[in-house]
Amino acid sequence: MTEAIELGLPARAFDRQDDGDDLGFYAPPRLVTHIDEAAVGALTSLYRDSIPTGGRVFDLMSS
Repeated sequence: MTEAIELGLPARAFDRQDDGDDLGFYAPPRLVTHIDEAAVGALTSLYRDSIPTGGRVFDLMSS
């Protein structure tokens, strides 16, 4: 709570919104896209231009 106030945020800014078990939240598999369609298109184009045919990508940041 002190950190939030020091940053000029409301006292409970970093409180959890859901007190449920994290395991329950993360248990069901789901595909979530965190960028909009224009960003997806730009990345697709970049990958098409940068990665050779048959090339491989080791994605450390995929969910």
